[in-house]
Amino acid sequence: MINENFMLTEEQVKKYLKRIKMSYPLEATLENLHKLQLNHLKYIPYENLSILYGEPISLDGQDLYKKIIVNERGGFCFETNALYQWLLKAIGYQVTSYHTRLIGLPPEEQLKRHRMIRVDFADASYITDVGIRIALSRKALRLEKNKIQTDGHSDFRYLSGENQGWNMQYKRKNHDWENVFSFHQEAEYEKDFIMPAFYCEKHPESPFRQGPQMSIFTDKGQITIANKLLTISNETKIIERRELSSEKFEKYCKKYFQINLSDFQHI
Repeated sequence: MINENFMLTEEQVKKYLKRIKMSYPLEATLENLHKLQLNHLKYIPYENLSILYGEPISLDGQDLYKKIIVNERGGFCFETNALYQWLLKAIGYQVTSYHTRLIGLPPEEQLKRHRMIRVDFADASYITDVGIRIALSRKALRLEKNKIQTDGHSDFRYLSGENQGWNMQYKRKNHDWENVFSFHQEAEYEKDFIMPAFYCEKHPESPFRQGPQMSIFTDKGQITIANKLLTISNETKIIERRELSSEKFEKYCKKYFQINLSDFQHI
């Protein structure tokens, strides 16, 4: 069972920050929260290769630290946002984890299968998230009804309704507002994420079992692989899109995500 009281050691925090190109010690400020989110997205990939190659998923804190920091891998939301919230706690942020429902991608409502984080300051609360492939802000977003916020690439806002609680939307350039996910402000225990993570890992209808889903941010854009379709964007423009053969997929996993597919041969 997951240790609800897991905490990163000082040495682990130092190595974590080094992994995302940040220095220790770090104060628990809003400015640093924005930097933490962006650097996490730039240096730790979103990826589901463990699921595709049959590598068992563990949500234990020590296991996640070994996979993501020591072995320099990535993960999907139940992995990356779990480890990220332990980093935030160790730095001194006031953190709550939420279980959310994706409602816009695809448009039909889905199971609750996304994890995200709320960080509280004296005057406001912010949502920070490093565990989704698309429709993700490059900085933490203030949890405030109807407030339009931008990360320099897309606009974001939170709406509030009776049934779905909070609803996050985003707007790309020359597009309409699109739903992303909904959530209620109910704090979750670590053990609450075991079943949805298991669904993502094992259920035959899980989208994570259908093909690669990978993302890494750059200074001005994003690189994604979805079902072996490589897309490279610069700001809001797509500058390259191509289908990948198995050989090219292996090449670009190494080139853009620093992941060697040969490491999975022992599984």
